[in-house]
Parts: sequence; structure tokens; C-alpha cells
Amino acid sequence: METDAVSFEQFFSERIKERGMTLKKLADATGIAPMHIESLLRGDFDTLPSAPYLRGYLLRLGDELGFDGEEWWKRLRKDGTIKNYSGGTDTLPRNRFIRETPPKYLWLIAAVVLIVIYFAFQAPRILGKPVITVTFPNANPYTTTSSTVTFAGTVSNADTLYLNDTQEIPVAPDGSWQETVLLGAGQNPFKISAKKVLGGESAVTETILYEPAGGAAGTPVQGTGSPTSTASTTSSTANSATVPANHTPTSTASGTPHP
Repeated sequence: METDAVSFEQFFSERIKERGMTLKKLADATGIAPMHIESLLRGDFDTLPSAPYLRGYLLRLGDELGFDGEEWWKRLRKDGTIKNYSGGTDTLPRNRFIRETPPKYLWLIAAVVLIVIYFAFQAPRILGKPVITVTFPNANPYTTTSSTVTFAGTVSNADTLYLNDTQEIPVAPDGSWQETVLLGAGQNPFKISAKKVLGGESAVTETILYEPAGGAAGTPVQGTGSPTSTASTTSSTANSATVPANHTPTSTASGTPHP
């Protein structure tokens, strides 16, 4: 279509039909109020905003509908259709109806700030060492007469818990744990250690003193017999064995036989 032979409103109407757009879709796409688009379709330029806004409308409509908005701006200004033209300093106005998208670098800065804040709060957990608490036994060293003892306690900020560096101790979701061990007579040292994937480690040593009931293993238990009574019996037997076999007891004055 030759633009020199038609008015803007006729040209504008034909472009909208060719693109198959409604006024609402065109208004959403360009950010121009529907009432101003209707004024352009009627050729009613007197009800439109000032020249800088009108120029911006033409440029945006041209980008959306595929025509040279700047060329139409010059033509309308030249033939006197636009009466409130203010001069060569007219520029495209800011769209007050479309929310501007923040530059990409602002999103990057925001992401970095969030990451820094997260690590600031998580640093003690990520970089800190595990914390082990032994709730039983409640003394160290601990003395018992039982051949077993059950350690109990809690652990935090750890991935694994070990007994003597080799035996893994199960830990409940709330951080509590317990482990039963056998004891030998005397001192029994136990190392309880907690480790993290990133390398942090903590350890505590608990000493259990096992004193079996009735004395230490391998120690003879004293008998209940009296050593003095045993010696007297043995002496008496020996003395009896020394009496001659042909000895005849003699009687005492009272009639009691006398040896």
C-alpha cells in the first residue's frame, strides 16, 4: 500500500487487520493505552498526549506492526496533523505501563549476595568441628563391677561416629546414640570420635575401671578354716604316732590309768 496516498488512520487500520491483532493484544504488546490506539484509528490526534508521547507511540506501533514509525512521524509533523510538536529534541518517552526488567547483572549480584548470606549463617556448621556429649557414664574415669557398660550421649555437626576409630556407632536423627562394650579387669580406655565429610574431627576419651565382685580375676580367695587349728591337729597326730605300741598305761592314785 502506498503510504503517500492514504491517511495514517486508514493505513493503521489496514496494518492491524493484516496482522490479525485485536486492540487489547496490540495494547498489551506496545504498552499503549487502548483509548489512545482508538484515537489513532479515528485520526483524532487532538485527544492524544503531547508530541514526545505520540512519537513514541508511532515508533512502538511500527516495531509491532512492521512499518516505519519514524517516517510516519515526520509525515504527520510535515502536513500539520501534529500541532503540539515541540521541536527536534522530542525523544521516546518512558513507558509508564510496562514494568521494566532489571538488568541481568543485578540478578547476578542478588544471587551472589544470597549465597554469601547463606554461607555466613552456615559457616559454623560447614567449617566447625563436631560436638560430642557423653551423658553416661556421668564420671570419667568411671568405676563399675559389671563386665559391660553402655555409653550414651549426643553428637551434632557430624557425619559419622566411631568407637576406637574402627567401630561405627549408629546415630539417631535427633543426634542421640548409645553403644554397649565388654570390659576387662582394670582400666579400659575408649575413644569416641566424630568426623565430617569436609575433614573436621573431634574426639573424647572415656576410661572405665572394672573391679569384678569378689576380687580381681586370677587372685585366690582366702579359705574360712583357721591355720592355728590345723597346726594343732597335725601336732597332736604326730605326738600320738610316737607312743610305743607295747606301752601299758599305769594307774594313778585315783584309779585313772597313767601312761
